[in-house]
Amino acid sequence: MELVDLYNDRHEPTGLVSDKHSVPKGYFRVSVHVWIIDKKGNLLLQQRVSSSHKFPNMWANTGGAVEAGETPIAAAIREIKEELGLSISKYELKYIATYKRLIDYAEVYLLEKNINLKELTLDPKEVNDVKYVTQSEFKEMIKNGTGVKSSFDYFENYFYEMNREVKL
Repeated sequence: MELVDLYNDRHEPTGLVSDKHSVPKGYFRVSVHVWIIDKKGNLLLQQRVSSSHKFPNMWANTGGAVEAGETPIAAAIREIKEELGLSISKYELKYIATYKRLIDYAEVYLLEKNINLKELTLDPKEVNDVKYVTQSEFKEMIKNGTGVKSSFDYFENYFYEMNREVKL
């Protein structure tokens, strides 16, 4: 059982904890979504395992639940290490946004880093495969049902608002 801190509808901690899969009505947990891009603007996606609780066999960004007593940034670093075997510093992550969903607040981060996929150590309990795709390719994957949309809108808006062009 993975415990998570509970928050109220104003994203304030309540001091209560719950199992991440049974958040009581009226409470929220916190999740992290990390979008990893290389210097060319390609997205690093991971394919979830077939036994995944949510979105089995689909391609998505790295992320997961913030555990009880953990900060979102620490959770992002932990998830990257657990799922991809990659060690990073908190200074490499850029905060993009927080948004409210049905049972959680999703905190979205960006990691700009050139990563050699052959050097990653994938967690076989969570990740089948990894690959780089362009933003256009990922939009197609979302349309054809093989990609998880999740926080992609926030990632995309981040670049638009910063007037930053990602080379595809």
